[in-house]
Amino acid sequence: MLNICVFEDKGYVNLEPLVFLRPAYDLLLGINTLLQKIVNYYPHSNITLHCRNYLKNNVKISYPNMIVNNINTATPGLFINGRVVMNDDFYNYLAKIDTNYDTLYSFKGTVVALYLKEDSLAKMKRFLELGNPDNKELFSFFREKCLCKELDNIKVLNYLWDLVNLNENVLEEDFKFLNKGGIIKGDIHPYVAMHNESNIFIDKNTVVEDFVVLNAHKGPIYIEENVVIEAHTRLEGPLYIGKNSAVLGGKIKASSIGPVCKVGGEISNSVFYKHSNKAHTGFIGHSYIGEWVNLGANTTNSNLKNTYGTVTLDNGREKIDTHQLFLGTFIGDCVKTGINTVLNTGTIIGYGSSLFGAQLHPKYVAPFSFGETGKYQKQILSKFFETSERVMKRRNKYLRESEKAVIKWLYEQKVLNKNKE
Repeated sequence: MLNICVFEDKGYVNLEPLVFLRPAYDLLLGINTLLQKIVNYYPHSNITLHCRNYLKNNVKISYPNMIVNNINTATPGLFINGRVVMNDDFYNYLAKIDTNYDTLYSFKGTVVALYLKEDSLAKMKRFLELGNPDNKELFSFFREKCLCKELDNIKVLNYLWDLVNLNENVLEEDFKFLNKGGIIKGDIHPYVAMHNESNIFIDKNTVVEDFVVLNAHKGPIYIEENVVIEAHTRLEGPLYIGKNSAVLGGKIKASSIGPVCKVGGEISNSVFYKHSNKAHTGFIGHSYIGEWVNLGANTTNSNLKNTYGTVTLDNGREKIDTHQLFLGTFIGDCVKTGINTVLNTGTIIGYGSSLFGAQLHPKYVAPFSFGETGKYQKQILSKFFETSERVMKRRNKYLRESEKAVIKWLYEQKVLNKNKE
């Protein structure tokens, strides 16, 4: 049985604010998370996890059947970078491992996997115990001790916009892997139009009301159980809608809508993680929306500049030319927007922010911001917790003490600038 460790390197920083409270491998892309894809390909392997130390307790709760931050050095191990998207190509490369040799697999300068034994395995354990290893440091150390194989056709999340750009293709790969096309189990009302039905999957206890169009000519449509699709909705693949979600009318295309979300209006080329709402009109395009986000009525983002130039992203540390023509908004967890909120191309909204006012918000909003453009205040943490608990209670969830502890620590780091461990 193969021992696998899925780990984070320092590259997670470029995926903030979406990884504020989760490891990079816990991000939704396509039909499931990066970690779930690895589990799907290695269902009988022993999989352990490694993450930032302050996330350890929460990851243990999320994955109670997996060992976290405890590397076994008794037998050889395969280390998989948690920013890599597992698919047929990557799996087939790894299936050819020569177990006689330590091996480093890379893709365009990124260490995507390592097969290690004995002394090299012990050194990797030490790298992880010291924190999230730097990719360049890993590459520099192990390339002199391993067989080195440069791969192609590998998908790696290096920047936020990769989550948007890769999602359609990953949706199609996931749909093919799951192999459920043409299976319709739900309650499909008489006046529903399904185009290319062999490219559609609808699970049990899902209701699709009259006058809904499901167009799977451009890509598959995968709808999980206990979903409600209300009348006068147009769904266009590639598209994923997670269990217990609701689509309240409008047009949804080329997107992933995670479990327990309520969405309506127009959504294009976007990802909603889970437990998030866009229940009203407004446009969200080429964007990634975190968990426990509520977008007020008519909240709209721009995903294309008037000049048709490339979009610049401001992450609070630097401004980056993304070289993307289409790019929208990246919204961290627990963000709320008021009615008529307007967001620019390439906007990043930090964790726990609450925005309102009809003026255009800046392209970077720091974590725990509260207010309207030019008048932001810092969230009061106790009030933030009160609001979060009210929101979660409506979904029969609660804020765990371990989560509160991490949020409090991050609030001190990010807002109060108390740089203590």
